Amino acid sequence: MKDHEKVLDICRRIERVLQRDWGGSGDGLRQKLGSTRYVVPADLDKRIRYLHGLQKKATGRSFKLKSSEDFLAKGEQVIKELALARNTAKPRLLPWLREQALRYRIILAVAAVALVAALVGAYLFVFQPEPPPPPPPPVPTPAPKRVPKPAPKPAAAPAPVAAPAPVAKASAPVPAPAASAPAAPASAMAVAEPAPGPAGVKVHIETPPEVVVTLKRAEVVQGASGRDEIAVIVDVQNMGYPSLKRITFDAWLYDTSGAKPQPVIVASGADATPWHAFLRLAITRGQSAEVRLNHSASSKWSSDQAIALVNSGRYQIRLKAVSLIDDTNKSLGK
Repeated sequence: MKDHEKVLDICRRIERVLQRDWGGSGDGLRQKLGSTRYVVPADLDKRIRYLHGLQKKATGRSFKLKSSEDFLAKGEQVIKELALARNTAKPRLLPWLREQALRYRIILAVAAVALVAALVGAYLFVFQPEPPPPPPPPVPTPAPKRVPKPAPKPAAAPAPVAAPAPVAKASAPVPAPAASAPAAPASAMAVAEPAPGPAGVKVHIETPPEVVVTLKRAEVVQGASGRDEIAVIVDVQNMGYPSLKRITFDAWLYDTSGAKPQPVIVASGADATPWHAFLRLAITRGQSAEVRLNHSASSKWSSDQAIALVNSGRYQIRLKAVSLIDDTNKSLGK
């Protein structure tokens, strides 16, 4: 392994430990170190930032270490100390507040809406303009007195004739409105999980035609934190993109020991985590690289079951590429 590959491999393993055990997020070693939910000891933080500086220099072709053995020993020591320091690390305030806000976002949203409504009501109550005073009632002016005229003598009135009573017409009954029929309820559509790949295939990989992936082997390996992980080693050849740096897969693991494959890990499960393939360097169009896809489920029970299944050889893994990133962190599409 060349010197720049040793530096990138150590930094990649440190990124994985920061993401899995320290709650780090982001893209690259520097962002994952700065976003951890726990306080990394100052001495370890300083050494990791020094390795990040070497990682940036290692992209050059003329990069060379003074002593490869000394560097590997110090890198392994940093990974070991980082795994041990997690047991005594204290939570950081800002990531903890961000996590609590995300967990109770519905309650906080309802409280914020209620607070805004209360403030608006108080503002309208305090600053509401007073209505103008009513106009004074008008003063009535006395009308002039009229002089009465002398009444004329009444003439003899004729005898009254009785008028016939009017006949009432019967009104037509008003028809009652027809009741509208209730609308039929819409049926919900069921979402089915993807089926396993072709029979007899241990690992089935789906990628765009611009990327050719050749399977080398699938095995159980020991991770940086000491726990076993499932690793799929493949050769990736970039056929159509100007540059390619990272691929993210959705993964399904099936138990094929019975007559019908049974899903053990599904991409939509509560304990599912994506399978990431981090290339050591961005590969341009026409280049190839060996990539290791590591998987460790967040649920210990699912992880132990999956590892035992892969060790038994009666399994099938289905990987589907869902994200491709270039060397400028721009999405290349599916």
